[in-house]
Amino acid sequence: MKFWHWLLKNARLFPLTTGFIIFLILSIVTLLIGFGSTIMPEHPFFNDFFLIFNNSSVLMGWLSMTLAWSVALLAWAHREEAKHNFKYAGDKLSPIKDSFDASLILTSFHGTQTEWHIRNIEPKRIELVWTEKTREKAKEIFNMFEDIESIDSKNKNSGITNEQAYDIIIIKQHCISLLKSILEKYDKEKVCVDLTSGTAVMSIAAFQASEEMEVTSIYLRGETYNPKFGFIISDKKVSDPNEANVIILSDHRKK
Repeated sequence: MKFWHWLLKNARLFPLTTGFIIFLILSIVTLLIGFGSTIMPEHPFFNDFFLIFNNSSVLMGWLSMTLAWSVALLAWAHREEAKHNFKYAGDKLSPIKDSFDASLILTSFHGTQTEWHIRNIEPKRIELVWTEKTREKAKEIFNMFEDIESIDSKNKNSGITNEQAYDIIIIKQHCISLLKSILEKYDKEKVCVDLTSGTAVMSIAAFQASEEMEVTSIYLRGETYNPKFGFIISDKKVSDPNEANVIILSDHRKK
């Protein structure tokens, strides 16, 4: 396994050099066999080898062609699927209410985005991704919406530390774990990940998790202009469905 890891790593880092070395090794082996067959044409090894080689070449040709078409088809399908998922990127979600049954939300320090999401989308279940800085706000949200299902409603989940908020691997695994728990009960087409809040690393990690688990990702764009922060969701209008727009990032809903 170490050899294959080494080979794959070098093929990625030095594709031309690695490809040339492999080509050179195979060419040398072929030339040695060809040279041996020239000086000892009657040797049974070379007679048997070229018979096997001739028959296997035909078979490998067909297998290679079949494999090449399969790989090409899969690559095309992946590209088309990605194009479809991002086809609606930037579109506004409509209608908003009951558009999703469960939500994974990056907790906001101010809390208005999270509260607006819950009040207006009205998911039946929420899971919050919170840090030490947003722990109290997460508690406040859970206390505010006690009737909504959540495995973290009593803060049993340890969340992530302030330092881990900048560790993309830890955050991604944390989000995947929460999404797996959600998907045990809810269809992925009715699950979303809200990337409005959190650090940039948290947003990227949560987006990667949502793509890997094939659930829709969104963000909220407020309608109230604040000279310091730009467009925000006003805490005075948090119950107003027109106070924010739900913007699609990657759409995995059935069309």
